[in-house]
This record gives sequence, C-alpha cells and structure tokens, in this order.
Amino acid sequence: MVEAPGTFVEVNDTRVIIGKGLSLDSIKFPDFHMFDTNWKMKLHAEWSEELGTDVVSIKLRHRRRNVDDIWSMDATVKIHFEQDWLKGEIPNCGTVVGKLNSSEIHLCVHIFMQINQSKGIQLRNYIDFARPIPIFSDTIVLVDGVKFHVNRMILSMASPIFLEAFVTNFDERSLELCNISAPDFRRILNIIYPPHLPPKQWIKESDLVEQFEHIQRILRIGKSLQISIVLEVADKWLVKYGRHKLGDTLHLAQAFGLRELMGSKLAKMRSLEEIKKCQDQIQVLSCKTKALILDRILSTL
Repeated sequence: MVEAPGTFVEVNDTRVIIGKGLSLDSIKFPDFHMFDTNWKMKLHAEWSEELGTDVVSIKLRHRRRNVDDIWSMDATVKIHFEQDWLKGEIPNCGTVVGKLNSSEIHLCVHIFMQINQSKGIQLRNYIDFARPIPIFSDTIVLVDGVKFHVNRMILSMASPIFLEAFVTNFDERSLELCNISAPDFRRILNIIYPPHLPPKQWIKESDLVEQFEHIQRILRIGKSLQISIVLEVADKWLVKYGRHKLGDTLHLAQAFGLRELMGSKLAKMRSLEEIKKCQDQIQVLSCKTKALILDRILSTL
C-alpha cells in the first residue's frame, strides 16, 4: 500500500447490497466489486432446537478464479442489517414472509471493509485534491463550498468548457461550479486524471434503480461539461456489465450519445415481443432511434 506523491490509497470502502428471496433461506445477493476483486455473499439460516430460533450466518467469498493470481489480503469486515426483524428472534424461516405481509423478502445489508495488509491486489491511488501540490495544481475549483486544487492544463484538455473558462478568466485564482455536488465532482476528476478511475470503482450501488440514477447523474455532468472520457468509459461499462431494462438503456444511449451501448442493444433484439414489453418507454424515443429499432426487427424477419 504505497502512496505516490500527492495521492492517498483507498484502504476502506462500503457497499449497500440488497438481497431478495421468497424465504429467508432463499435470499440471493448480487455479486459486487471491492478492492480489485469481485465478491459473492450468501446468507444461511439453520434452525436451532436449543435456542428455538433460526441461526443466521453470512458467508463472504472472493470470485478470483485464476490460479495464476497470487494474492493475499488481511481485512476487517463489518456487516450491518437494516431490517429490525432480523436483529431479534426469528421463529421460522418459512413464516417470515407471512409476518411481513409480502410475497418477497428484501434484505438490505451494509458492508464495510478495511484493508489492513495486502499483496497482489491493485489498490486505487486517489489524487488528493484537498490540498495544493507543487507542479500538479495551479488553480482552485470551488464546488458546493469545497475547494479542489487542480491543474488547468489537465482540465482544459478534458473539457472545452474548462478551457474557455480558464482562458477567459486567466488571472483569476479560482473557478466556481454550481448545480453539482462535491462527491460527484471528485468522481469526475478521478475519471479525468490518469490512470482514469474505471466505472467498477465509482459505480458502487448494487440496486439497479439506484445504480441507474447514479450513472445518469454522472453522465449528465459529463455531458454538460463536455467531458468526452466520462461518456466513453460509461458507454463501455454499460455494454459489458449493464443489466438495466431495455427501454431505460435505449433512452440513456440516445440521451448521451452512447453509440456502443445503442449498437449492442439493437444487435440483441430478436422479436417484436421484446419491443412490446417496453412499448411505453420506446414511444418517447426519437424518430431516429425508432427507425433503427424498426430496421433491426425487419432484418430478423
């Protein structure tokens, strides 16, 4: 865990994982990414005659399957359940659904992990924008009351908006941005600065609705500031890992000009039945996008 000058190593991270199932013992959690590794979490409930309740245990394991990977990690893991009913006694796994008056259980789990020692794991070196660094920072961008010490040349190369702002106000020692939060701007900066923060590091939500809103918000900032690399990295990630609804994905691809995502979704269309399932969302798409969809469907007939 060696820090480069002007950076800090991320040694702790959190995730909010939402599992779903018809009974406590059948709850399944989505895989998630932390510290250069994919993780799988499994909940197991076993009836205890002595205690007269179910004993719930959590198993967390990594998903690295390459035998050539030689790595080790010593970490502290804390798991917190949001649901109050899980913190008390549970009479029986099969009766939990009835008690909750629901056909499906939603279990929200907060996972906190801190790396104590590691080997063979690529930990992210984040740039420290909170303090001025000789050579690497020559101006200040003020966002929501937070100062970011940045380099004009790097921001100008990434965005013509920043280039125009710095040329117009060359003698000014600071620049203020509105309608953007400090955490979101920090993510944008880490995407702009080499080695460019990959989406698997800044997209941390496992819930698809929250994940979609987060991606949409970052893309909106990238588009308004004309930062092409933000759109490019999000486009590639959505093609490879995106699991969102077809209508939402097409709308996102159209709104932000994500060509790879649009082409990928069109290529996977096979029948009119797929279109009918998201007819309401497709109706609001542009005529150009609708024409592309129609052309694709006709080509499969």
